[in-house]
Amino acid sequence: MDITVVLATYNRAGSLHDTLQTFRLLACPAQLTWELVVVDNNSTDSTRDVVEKFAASVSFPVSYRFEKNQGRSAALNAGIMQAKGEVIVFTDDDVLVHPDWLAELKRTFDQFDCSAVAGRVVPVWNHPKPDWLEMDGHFAVTNFDLGDEVQDIRVPPLGANSAFKRGLFLKYGIFRLDLGVRGSEHTITCDDTEFGERLIRGGEKIVYCPTAIVYHPVDPKRTTRKYFLSWYYYNGVSLTRTAGLPSHGPFWLGVPRWLYRELLANLAKWMLTAPGKLRFQRKLRAYRSIGNIAESYRLSHATGEAES
Repeated sequence: MDITVVLATYNRAGSLHDTLQTFRLLACPAQLTWELVVVDNNSTDSTRDVVEKFAASVSFPVSYRFEKNQGRSAALNAGIMQAKGEVIVFTDDDVLVHPDWLAELKRTFDQFDCSAVAGRVVPVWNHPKPDWLEMDGHFAVTNFDLGDEVQDIRVPPLGANSAFKRGLFLKYGIFRLDLGVRGSEHTITCDDTEFGERLIRGGEKIVYCPTAIVYHPVDPKRTTRKYFLSWYYYNGVSLTRTAGLPSHGPFWLGVPRWLYRELLANLAKWMLTAPGKLRFQRKLRAYRSIGNIAESYRLSHATGEAES
């Protein structure tokens, strides 16, 4: 088997149905062998029925797997364990895949002899984009676009469109269970980026392929100021949990002292900026700093309790 596509899902039978329909339109070379593994992460809706009806209506192999341990990382790891492909591809249950998506991923591996491929993720706006939203660098709205040229990259692929040679999971391990969303709570993230960082530290070759495209409809619920503020706070928590506490340096209340300085600087920039896009961007950075501090405090006290 050349490729296994692993798709983790939780209580999104409607969007999952739409995602699966785009798999029907994939234009794969006759010699490319592939399978789809859908991992149901403890859903209570009609997810299983959607998958089984789809599997019965297509000619390529589709497997349904139920993973009771809640969390995207647990679901992805279950998919990895079941995968038969030499390349394991990950995508989400709310995307629309381009017909050439899999063929372009396979071509990139063959042409560049790389360990991993990062595909392009294009946000699709079905409602007006808020005038306060600055897209540059924002992953609260899922997007990954590094231009139109194929290139080696030193940034982690985005989980919605990423592909890895199977052996990497034997060499570097699987996804961390303390990272990644759990159920309907879109809080802790960084499961995909943390794994990508392991590959970068290991010197693996990662190639960006702009023609391996998935489209990501933007959920109106995720384009509110409240959602962005929450996302940036938990992004700070996630980044700190990923990196862990530094091994040395001055700490105040278990928190690295420099984080307080960073928070004060971000608060000052926010409060001294005139109303507008820039002011909100600086407010978001302040919220991320608060998340950094909150998780540092939790980690330091968890470590202290464990040692005692």
